[in-house]
Amino acid sequence: MTRNNEARNTFRAGLLGTAVIALVVLATLNINALPFLNSDDTYRALFTDSGGLQHGDVVEVAGVDCGSVRHIGIEGTAVAVDFSLGCGLSLGSDTTARIATATVLGERHLRLRPAGPGRLRPGSTIGLERTTSPYNLTDALTDLNDTAGNIDTAQLSRSMRVLADTLQHTPDDLRAAVDGVGRLSATIADRDQQLRDLLEHAGRVTAVLSQRSGQLNTLIIDADTVLGELENRRAAVATLFGNVSDLAAQLNALVRDNQAQLGPTLDRVNSVLGILRKNNDNISTAIARLGPYMTELGEAVASGPFFNSYIQNLIPGQIIAPYVDAALGPPASAPAVPGIPQGGR
Repeated sequence: MTRNNEARNTFRAGLLGTAVIALVVLATLNINALPFLNSDDTYRALFTDSGGLQHGDVVEVAGVDCGSVRHIGIEGTAVAVDFSLGCGLSLGSDTTARIATATVLGERHLRLRPAGPGRLRPGSTIGLERTTSPYNLTDALTDLNDTAGNIDTAQLSRSMRVLADTLQHTPDDLRAAVDGVGRLSATIADRDQQLRDLLEHAGRVTAVLSQRSGQLNTLIIDADTVLGELENRRAAVATLFGNVSDLAAQLNALVRDNQAQLGPTLDRVNSVLGILRKNNDNISTAIARLGPYMTELGEAVASGPFFNSYIQNLIPGQIIAPYVDAALGPPASAPAVPGIPQGGR
C-alpha cells in the first residue's frame, strides 16, 4: 500500500513539474507580451494604406529606434497599426506618423514626429489627418508591367488607323492631330517588342535587388558607420586646431608680458652659444683626450700608495717640485718604520 502511495506521489510531482516547466517556457517565449515586464506604451495609428509595413518593423523617433510594430489590421476603411514606444518618450497631442522607406530595397519603418502642447496618452489613436502612407515604386512598376503586357498592340494600331481614316475629311488642324495620333500608334506598334524587353529586364533587375537586399543593407549600414567615424575625426581635428590656437595665444601673451626679462636673457644665451661655437673644436678635442687621460690616471693611482702626476701649462715643475716633495715626504719627527730606510718615499 505504501509503495502505491509513493508511486502516485511521484507521478503527481512529475506531472506538476512538467506543467511548471511548460509555463516557464511559454512565458519565456512571450516575455515581451507580459504586462508586468514590458514597460513600453502602446499607441495606434490609422493609415489609408499599409505601404508594405509589417509586424515587427521598427518605430523611429528623431532617428532613434524606440519601439516596434505590434499588430496591423483593418478598421473600417483604414489600416490600423498598433505599435509600442519605449525610450521614456512622451508624444504630444499633435504627433504625426508616416510610413517611410528605410532602405533602397523597400524595408519600411514607422516614423513619428512628436508635436503639440498636450500629451498623447498611451492607448490613444493618431487619426488619418495626421498620418502619411508611402508611394510604393515597386508595386507601381509591377502594375505597369502587367497593364502594358495585356495591351493588344495590333488591335490598338488598327483602331488608330480606322480613326484616322474616319476623320480624314475633317479640317486641317484636326487632321494634323489625328495624323499625329496615327503616327504615335504606329511607333508604339513598332517598338512593342522593345518595350516588352525593357519591362522584362526591369523585372529581372528588381529580382536581383531583392535577392541582394541583405548585402546592400549591410553596405549602407557600413557606409553610415564610416561616415560617422569621419565626422568624429573631423570634430577631433577641429578641437585640436582650437587648442593649438589657444596655446599660440597664450605663448604670445607670455612673450609680450615678459619681453623685458626674456630679451636680455636670450642675448646672454646667444653670447654663450657664440663662445661655445667658437671653441667647438677645442671642446671636442678635450673630450676626445679625456678618456685616455682618465685611464692613465687610474693606472697611476692604482699602482701604489702614492702617485706623481704632471699637468701641463701650470707652474713649471722645477719650481714647484721641492714644495711637492716636501709636502709628500714623511714628517721630521715621524718614528722610524722597521725595514724601511729613513728619508725614503
